[in-house]
Amino acid sequence: MQVPAALADNQDNTVRVGVFHNEPLVIIGQDGEVTGLYASIIETIAENEGWEIDYIPESLEDNLERLKNSEIDIMVSVPRSPEMSEEYILTNESVTTIWGVVYTYSGSDIGSMQDLQGKRIAVQSSDIFYKDLNASTSGSNSSYSFVETDSYSEVLSLVEKEEVDAGIVSNLYGESVEDDYSISGLSIVIAPTDMVFALSDGADPQMAETIDINVRQLKEDPQSVYYFAQSSQPNLNTWESPAWLKLSVGVGGGLLLLFIILSFVLKNKIETKTAELNSKNQELEVEVRERKAAETKLKLYFTQLKHSNELKDLFTDILRHDLINPATVIKGYVEYLIEYEENEQKISALKAIERNNLKLIEMIENAANLAKLESVEELDFEETDIGNILEEVVENLQPKADEKQISIDFRPEGKYTARVNRIIEEVFSNLLSNSIKYSPEGSTIEVVVSEFDDRSLKVSIMDEGEGIPDADKPLIFDRFERVGKTNIKGTGLGLAIVKRIMELHDGDVGVEDNPKGKGSLFWVTLHR
Repeated sequence: MQVPAALADNQDNTVRVGVFHNEPLVIIGQDGEVTGLYASIIETIAENEGWEIDYIPESLEDNLERLKNSEIDIMVSVPRSPEMSEEYILTNESVTTIWGVVYTYSGSDIGSMQDLQGKRIAVQSSDIFYKDLNASTSGSNSSYSFVETDSYSEVLSLVEKEEVDAGIVSNLYGESVEDDYSISGLSIVIAPTDMVFALSDGADPQMAETIDINVRQLKEDPQSVYYFAQSSQPNLNTWESPAWLKLSVGVGGGLLLLFIILSFVLKNKIETKTAELNSKNQELEVEVRERKAAETKLKLYFTQLKHSNELKDLFTDILRHDLINPATVIKGYVEYLIEYEENEQKISALKAIERNNLKLIEMIENAANLAKLESVEELDFEETDIGNILEEVVENLQPKADEKQISIDFRPEGKYTARVNRIIEEVFSNLLSNSIKYSPEGSTIEVVVSEFDDRSLKVSIMDEGEGIPDADKPLIFDRFERVGKTNIKGTGLGLAIVKRIMELHDGDVGVEDNPKGKGSLFWVTLHR
């Protein structure tokens, strides 16, 4: 084992680690026990390198002063910034990225940064997001009234009691406790910051490299403590450069699309492997006379099947969380810049970026929904009046129809009871949204519920659009198929989601020409 120079005079290889309570990254219990993501990582590194950890609990400021004076060896949960880089040696591998989020009390009319002007905002006095927001408003026309507290929990308590108008906490802390308070989170991103380890400026750089190597290995291993301990994971600075922002969006969008394609390729491979395993299981059922051997093989195949499903779930989670985060960050930047930009040319460019980013977010969400639905084997059903669900869908989509002066004709006659899961609303919403999207201005869309047979109801949605050629009708329920509609926005996954939901309902879905003239008629059947 190679001992870093920082520990050369320390015969027992003790590493003094400065910690401060920064839930959930660092948690210091009443008994002094240190837990959290950083504790899990540094203890794993210590085990790998033969170090003995001595935790030094102090405030962030006090421990940074200790680090500057070489009274401790390592400081955890340090925000990467130019100021920190001048004072200390920072590791290259970030442990996570955090940002500030804004919470308001239930019923508040605050919805944007502009709404916070002149409002009372609760903050933790030493919080990096408070310091960044406070610094960014210096010399500007923005004015906020900050109420300083000692902890994030006190911030959220003041918000819940309506003693302040809003509060700022880290996204990790907010996500872990928001269900415990009667509060609402806003889509505002403050000061995205990489969190790293820090060493004193005179420390041996080998120690920082050792930490980087270990953190990198932990992040590459899906079974490591990094993933077991980690929760969900960009300084909304002033405008820097339109070219920079466009490049960020382009690179981010390309990576998002690449991950989506890779996830579907992997999913197909998993399905193939699953089919092979199911075939093997059927063969084992025939081999009754070799029961003991068959049982052993069956357990093996089930283990492999479970691993395949876990792998599939892992990539679904990556699609839903890790890929949506960069798109959400871009959304926050663009909304902020549009709000404060006055140059019309820049506003036009920003809105183009916003539209394309929203399309990426829709694609990710649809792909994640489809992946999740394809992993579900059955749903719970209850008797429901689907007329009520259709009325809600029509009401929700009426503003979208009004933009094109489209009339939606739905005249329910009594109750239409069927055994469905509430997710059936997504079927009606997809079909009606498509009809609005592909219908000409000033046309009419008709929604009809009728008797299909003694045990089923039929829901039909007829539009007056261009219609669909007979040769293309069998293809439109496949993934990414948007036949002949290159000028229409969409991801090509909506009808694939509809098809999967109807399969789970043991129902049918189809399309035919509108019998009343030009256009299409989409229909689904549901059991009573």
